Amino acid sequence: MLLGFALAEALHAGAGSAAPPDPVADPPPAHGSRIGLADAVGLTLARHPDLARARATLARGRADLGAARSLWTPQLSYQANLGPNMLSGKSGSGLNDNMAGPSLTLNQLAWDFGRTKGEIGYARSTEKQRRFELESAADQLAETGALAYLDVKRFELLQLETAKHVQSLEHLQMLIQLRVDAGLSDRSDLLLADVRVESARGDQIQAGSSLTAAKVTPANLIGVMPEVYDDPAQAIERFAPHDGEPDFATLPAVAAAEQAEQAASARVGQARAERFPRLGIQLGYSRNNYTYNNRDDAFSAMVTVTGDLVRRSNRYAVKAAEEDRRAAQATKESTILDIRGRALAAREQIRGGYLRIRAYRRQEQQAVDASAIFLEEYKLGKRSLTELLNAELEIYRAASARIAAEYDILGARVQYENVFGQLRQSLGLPSSMTQDDGDG
Repeated sequence: MLLGFALAEALHAGAGSAAPPDPVADPPPAHGSRIGLADAVGLTLARHPDLARARATLARGRADLGAARSLWTPQLSYQANLGPNMLSGKSGSGLNDNMAGPSLTLNQLAWDFGRTKGEIGYARSTEKQRRFELESAADQLAETGALAYLDVKRFELLQLETAKHVQSLEHLQMLIQLRVDAGLSDRSDLLLADVRVESARGDQIQAGSSLTAAKVTPANLIGVMPEVYDDPAQAIERFAPHDGEPDFATLPAVAAAEQAEQAASARVGQARAERFPRLGIQLGYSRNNYTYNNRDDAFSAMVTVTGDLVRRSNRYAVKAAEEDRRAAQATKESTILDIRGRALAAREQIRGGYLRIRAYRRQEQQAVDASAIFLEEYKLGKRSLTELLNAELEIYRAASARIAAEYDILGARVQYENVFGQLRQSLGLPSSMTQDDGDG
């Protein structure tokens, strides 16, 4: 599939931006193209703005981490003063007497009892959290794109089944017309057949509208309106079976919540350290060039101690940070609970779907057999036309319900695969949206 070749390069772009393509400079493929499930999901990931936003947030997290680490690097500052008594020492007012001239100061943090460590720890955990949130967003978009694709195929098959139903009723209508012309059936039978045919044609129009509406969602996601959608069953059947519960620690959503909890813990340590002083080393130089004395240049080298004697807000800052940590821990537990619930729901939907398919297949076969028998008995006058038409309707209903059950299973398998964090890999797409560059 031609769409897949352009896709792989876009997905391997790593941490780069994934802005939607320009419709003028990069128009979507023309109608008449075909697309598969993996290509549809890949194009969704390549162009969706949610991932561009997540990448920008990740880049912001990396910048914040760099800024936090720079607190341990020396800081060079300067100062220059302007005012009276700058050019002469003969001012009688004494204003700005011995005012310092230009100065340079080099400050190096020596120890702050955990403030900087907490700041760096918070920034590091937040950067990792943003990385996992990017992967989690990609997983969710992959599921959304896959389910939208399945909806198209579902309504496509339902439309075909409706067309078969209309064709079957039209064939029966033609036979009744021949019987009426031959005087073997009443004209009321033909009227009843006409009513059923028109009703089925209405269902066909509705099925076509539903298919068109279903195509809008993936077209909006991928920027393409293909005419041919490949059968997704083969791709989904290759999914490996899963037993038990997923490894929660490896799932991006849980890992992001875990990093949020660690970031909150770092904030607690940082808030507690505010009660202690900061120790630093300062080297300075200033030139007193505004007065005429014998000590024109001044050099300094000292250890600085700074801190707050009384700051009541520190206690509340610690309390707030501890509550943030509790909230982050609850968020992680809620995320695990939600994933476990989705796994159980998908598993039951798969199990129930297979039971439904077996029941609907039996119903469909029995309705087909009954329709053939009723047709012969109708010709002999042993069955009414209503019974024959009802048998045709049961064929259509059973077939439609079977298709719905089949695609419920496919959709549940997609969701189940995503619960285990394997959907993108199982579709042959890159497992990571960023290049593994460590912590930066």
